[in-house]
Amino acid sequence: MSTTLCGSPWTAVIAAKTLKRKPLSIYFQQQPVVLFRSGDHIAALLDRCPHRGALLSAGKVCGTSLQCPYHGWQFDGSGRQTGFPGIPETAKCPAFNIKAFDAVEDSGLIWLREQVPDADTGRRFVPAVHHSHTCFTVAASINAGLVDIAENFLDALHTHFIHPGNIRSQTHQRHLCEVTVTQVEDGYQALYVETKQQSGLISRLFGQGISHSIGRIRHPGIAEIEYHSNTGIELSVVIYLRQETGQRCQLIFRNYFRRRIIPGWLQQAALAPFQYLALKQDKHILESSANNVSNCPDFHPIISRYDVMRPYIEKALQGQIDDTHEQLQLML
Repeated sequence: MSTTLCGSPWTAVIAAKTLKRKPLSIYFQQQPVVLFRSGDHIAALLDRCPHRGALLSAGKVCGTSLQCPYHGWQFDGSGRQTGFPGIPETAKCPAFNIKAFDAVEDSGLIWLREQVPDADTGRRFVPAVHHSHTCFTVAASINAGLVDIAENFLDALHTHFIHPGNIRSQTHQRHLCEVTVTQVEDGYQALYVETKQQSGLISRLFGQGISHSIGRIRHPGIAEIEYHSNTGIELSVVIYLRQETGQRCQLIFRNYFRRRIIPGWLQQAALAPFQYLALKQDKHILESSANNVSNCPDFHPIISRYDVMRPYIEKALQGQIDDTHEQLQLML
């Protein structure tokens, strides 16, 4: 059975705490968008005044409207013009509009999508552990393609070389890992069952008792990495990926810890240095590789059977979900 996902999906674009009183400029679906708080709601408009093309994100919020910094035109959250300074009080305000997007704040994130007739439809993916685990959020950007970035975070075979000692060790003898790939709602997952514990420092500090791990990709661009013990999920990393421009992606990392006697802020402080190092290493190899092939239009990456998630990432991002059950072995 094959399913093709269609419509306008919700995309997490920033952590909600990032948007304060001032408007904020982002790129969404390669369009400049301005976010602002319109009363109790989140508003998202095309970041280009229809009058002279000024950046609305350089303006200011006036009540529930956003004021252009050039001539003071104002637009509400629906994109409707609400102010036109300089016209006589007896004159009717012109009804110029600007493109608006559906926007909502949910579970500590701000989500966008193209406008649809029924604003309440569509699912915003928030993992079940959001309500049971301690969470902290990190944002980053990487100048590389979305598929390559998603694959990098779900790929086990690069960790020995890019993250030596941190995630896996080059000095330890590799061990057998059984991998099973199946479809899930909105995507695919790979289940990894290793015969030995991961050899890196992160695993020794945070992965005691881990029985298996899961890498997952969901439409329209959500990667998940879970570490399971016999009693449930010990650590989960959810990555919301968004192609901002042609070769620039924004990422939101949400890290979930099982609640313990140790305070969540202390767990966060302990993990953060290792995660920042791993992210720095991933960012370097991804950007250097992207730069290396940027002037090679004839380059086509080789996809082997052991690039476990690559074909499934490509299908998930396109919204193509097929019945899947693939098994293979890796040496990790």
